[in-house]
Amino acid sequence: MAPGLRESKKDIFPPGRPSCCGNRRIIGLPGKGAGFHGSRVKNLLLATAAFLTLALPAARAAAYAEAMMHATFKLFNKDSTATCFLLRDQDQVFLVTAAHTLEKASGETSIIVLREPGENGTTVRKDVTIPIREGERALWTKHPARDLAVLAVNLKLAADATLPLAAVQAGAMPGLGDPVMVLTYPARVEANGAGFPIARHGVVASFPAAPVADDPVFVLDINSWDGDSGGPVFRDDGTGKPRIVGLVIERINHVETIKSERESRKIETPMGLSKALHAPLILETIEKARAAER
Repeated sequence: MAPGLRESKKDIFPPGRPSCCGNRRIIGLPGKGAGFHGSRVKNLLLATAAFLTLALPAARAAAYAEAMMHATFKLFNKDSTATCFLLRDQDQVFLVTAAHTLEKASGETSIIVLREPGENGTTVRKDVTIPIREGERALWTKHPARDLAVLAVNLKLAADATLPLAAVQAGAMPGLGDPVMVLTYPARVEANGAGFPIARHGVVASFPAAPVADDPVFVLDINSWDGDSGGPVFRDDGTGKPRIVGLVIERINHVETIKSERESRKIETPMGLSKALHAPLILETIEKARAAER
């Protein structure tokens, strides 16, 4: 529960006070004096509840969300914290994130928070240092016009720590009102000590005014925080696998300038909206990185 909020434990219908139905019986349920028939209904309800408890499988994460989660990681150094995810292109693994997070990071290295199996079915975090520069030369490849970068990495990874390039949406993009999910580290927060990201649901909140090639930015009704940039925007591909449709890049704020006789102040208020880039730009940037290697 968030700090400053109190949980109400007040009964809906306190003892001694009538409910909204007063003393009237609810049709279909046994009331006072129902006798034998009331007992039969009660026993039937109990038997049904017991059957459902035994018959239904235990709840678990949606397969597509879990697969995306295993390939999503925190990326940080002393000057920058971001979200990234790993894509596999044949024998090469690419780290994908927002370009401004790498540009903001100082020095030659950053840390990616990997995860590995622990004892007794647990998962433990494993901080791994990766190179991002050689001197002043950036090792990542940036999209020529947008806030997106990929970095070729050489890491010892679990089999489920990467997703194939086929997981990236190359064709039609999600439309207005389509549900999507994001995995990020809002305000640098991790879901637990193993370093798992935090999942949130939202919908596409903008209608395109131009083709994706001309305007690849879309809006989500999800608030963003420092640490969210680079997080994948994805959905179920219809077969239980993740389909990456975008990448979080920016929070949208309402900016208001207040002026007085002696000062001028700018106030930025989060609107609960975020900007994201459409997924084909990821494929374009990886191809650009591949071409640079040849």
